[in-house]
Formats: sequence, structure tokens, C-alpha cells
Amino acid sequence: MPTSTPPQASPTFLATLDPRFIVGCLIGNTLIAGFLTLLDFGHGFVSNLIYSHSIGLSILLLSRLAIHFTPYNHIRTAAAFLAIVLGSAQGLMLGNLLDSAHGQKDFMLSLKAVGIGLFFGLIGTIYYHLRERAATLQSTLKTRELEQLEAERRSIEAQLKMLQAQIEPHFLFNTLANLAGLIEPDPKLAMRLLEALNRYLRASLTRTRAEGGTLGDEMDLLAAYLDVLKIRLGPRLEFGIAVSPAQRALPFPPMLLQPLVENAIRHGIEPQVAGGRIDISASHQAGQLEIQVRDSGAGFGEAPGNGIGLSNIRARLAALFGDAGHLDIAEHADGGVLATLRIPT
Repeated sequence: MPTSTPPQASPTFLATLDPRFIVGCLIGNTLIAGFLTLLDFGHGFVSNLIYSHSIGLSILLLSRLAIHFTPYNHIRTAAAFLAIVLGSAQGLMLGNLLDSAHGQKDFMLSLKAVGIGLFFGLIGTIYYHLRERAATLQSTLKTRELEQLEAERRSIEAQLKMLQAQIEPHFLFNTLANLAGLIEPDPKLAMRLLEALNRYLRASLTRTRAEGGTLGDEMDLLAAYLDVLKIRLGPRLEFGIAVSPAQRALPFPPMLLQPLVENAIRHGIEPQVAGGRIDISASHQAGQLEIQVRDSGAGFGEAPGNGIGLSNIRARLAALFGDAGHLDIAEHADGGVLATLRIPT
């Protein structure tokens, strides 16, 4: 039988006492005792130290009790101020008991001690309350930011089934793994990766749904794809896209260039420790559009110019343009591989 998870118990009062607050209170009490002694207040440093610690620690204890056990903020504030008054009175009585060297008590001196305790207790309580409030707000903001990142990641994952036939799985799974690993240690970089991946998914979806499309649409898709990889690979990847506005307006079939860029990344850039650069350029003359994808990577492998991705491109070129569509793959003289695609316009 399934068992229900027991509710988590609220932290005990002692667990909520921050040791830094106690240390700060002790240091502050000692400084106050020294300050009062310099002003020739009371009956010497030891006596002032006893009263200062008695009043200060009483205020700290009662104010923390009030904040811990009071449920509502406006009531909690009133309870904290009441705790300061009661803590001053309690601390004065405790100081009288501990300061046995002075059996004769001075009533006016006691009133002044209470007033000083109220003043410094109020300042200390406000300071620690504001400090705790700021820490709580910062923690809440971080939690909300992480929740937003996680919600956006789940939203993107929901789009995957529509795009599985168009998106290279190796790229997608690695990106999601990187994203999951960045959410907690580097939320800002995770947000950048989410935005780049979201642009890529939207561009992919638009391209796969559209009957036609332009070279500009394909360049936007590749730019988003390379932006994602740039975040993943960091300084190991540089890229440039040189396509004029007039060339961007030319009609262009979808998913012809991305396999070329994927090959350049997988076989050219990723195998090298230092990475490399990818440049995409276009030229248009005499009714022919030529697009080049060049990488500065490792060069040809064991089977240059082959592979399922390249075979699919050649098959699509033949179906769309007959003998007028060409794909050439060559090793560049300066290193790396140059892929040249030509189609009629």
C-alpha cells in the first residue's frame, strides 16, 4: 500500500537561532559596556558589562521568541517591540542579581540603564530583522528564478515530439543535459541557453511547417543553432555568417544547410581540444546561388564526403533541382573542410 509522506516538522526555536546573531550580540554588548564606562556611567566596566550582557541577551532571546511564535507580520512587529521592553526590564533584574558587588541600588541609574537598553535593543533588533528579511527575500527570488527556469525547460521539452524528425538528437540531448547542469550553479547562463534553444526550436518549427521559405529563414535557424553551441562550447567555437539582405530574400528549401553545419561541428570542431571556427557565406550570380560552409577543424575522416546526412542532401537536391543542384565537399588548403552547395534561382 502506498504510504503518505509525513509533513515536515517546523524548525525548533533553537534551530532558528543564528550563531552569528549571538556572537554579534555579545560583541555589541561588550562595546556598549566599554562606551558607558568611558562616559563614567554606572559602577565601572565589570558592572556595566554584567548589565549590558544581561539586558542585551534578554532582549535577543525574547525578541527571537516573539518573532518565531507570532504567525502574522504586523502582529510579529508589535510582539518584537514588546519583547524589547520586557527584555530590558528582565535584563535589569538579572543584572541586579548578578551584580552582587553593589547591594545598594540607585533607582535613577536603573531607569537610565533601562532606557539605554531600550535604545540599543531597538537598534539591534531592527538591524537583525532587516538583515534577516533581506536574506529571506534573496532566497525567495533565487527560488522563483530557478522555478521559472525549470518551467521553461519543461515547456521546451514538450515541443520535442513535434521536432524529432528535424532535430539532430545528439545535439538536443547534450543541450538539455547542459541546461540541467547549469540551472543551479549558473542561472544566468542557463537562461541564455534556454533563450537560444527556444529561438532554435521556434525557427525549426517555423521552417518545417512552411511550404516555402527563404535563405534568410535558414540563416536565422543556423544562427540560433550556433548560438546554442557557442554557449555549450564556449571559446572552443567561433562562427560568422556573411549573407546580404538581397541574398536573404531568395527562396531556399528548408533543412539543406543544417546537416552541413552539424558535420562541421561533429567531425571538425568537437574533436579538436582548441575547437575552431565555422564560416557561412553566400554568393549569387548568373541565376545560381552558391553557399559555402567552411570549418577550420580536423579535416576529412576515413570516408570524406559520405554519410547519411550528406546522402540525404544530395537526394533532395536531385529531387528539387535535377542536375542543376550540386553539393561538393573538399578539404580546404588552409585546413578544415569546405562544403559548397549550389542551386538555381
